[in-house]
This record gives sequence, structure tokens and C-alpha cells, in this order.
Amino acid sequence: MNNPFEIRKVIGGVVLTLLWLCTFLFVSSTLVIDWAGDGRGTLTPLKPIIILIGLFILVLYHILYKSSPETNKLSWTSVLTLSWLSLILFYPFKDPANYNGGAVGFFALIGGLAVCVLWVRFFSDEIVA
Repeated sequence: MNNPFEIRKVIGGVVLTLLWLCTFLFVSSTLVIDWAGDGRGTLTPLKPIIILIGLFILVLYHILYKSSPETNKLSWTSVLTLSWLSLILFYPFKDPANYNGGAVGFFALIGGLAVCVLWVRFFSDEIVA
């Protein structure tokens, strides 16, 4: 029987996701890019740029690494699961200065529901390759 799951792609996606999530945690928000070089020009925060580049790399990895559709779905499910778990663990929901805690909490609950539905699909016995 031919196994449709290629574990290398899933592990690669997990490693890239962990590296992408580390940019949220370990890159300082005070770092900026000074385009003019004199400190008075246009300043761009570095953290959002690194986060977008990491997300772009993650998407390109899944597009360009050819594999079966089931492997793609499993890899994206593991990416979503890790992202959701990091949101639950590291987002400051109760920070008084954070006015978006309730909305982020609501969408975190909806994301948790999506994670559960996706994993139920993979743990069901009716997957046919």
C-alpha cells in the first residue's frame, strides 16, 4: 500500500513555523530600519517586516514543495495548530493597555474550533488516498 503522507514536508513545515513564531517572541519591537541613515528620515519597524518575510517563506515552502494534497493539508493543519497554541500561550489577553484582548480571545476560540475540526478529519478512519 502506498502511503500518501510524506513526513518530511510536515516536519519541514513545523520547523519553519517554529522559526516564524520565534520572530514574534524574540525580535525586539524597538528595532527600526532607518532608510535615510541619519535618524531623521523614514523609520520602519523591523519586526513586522521580518514576520511578513517569514510568512511569505512559509507559504512559498508549501507551494513549491510538491507533495500529495493530503500531505499539504496535514502540513497546513500542523502550522495552524502551532500558531494557535502560541497565540493561546503568549498573547497578553489580560493586559490593561491591550484593548483588543476580547476580540482576539473570541477569534482564538473560533481558531481552536477550526483546529479541532481539522484534526478530527485526520484522525477519522475514512481517509482514502
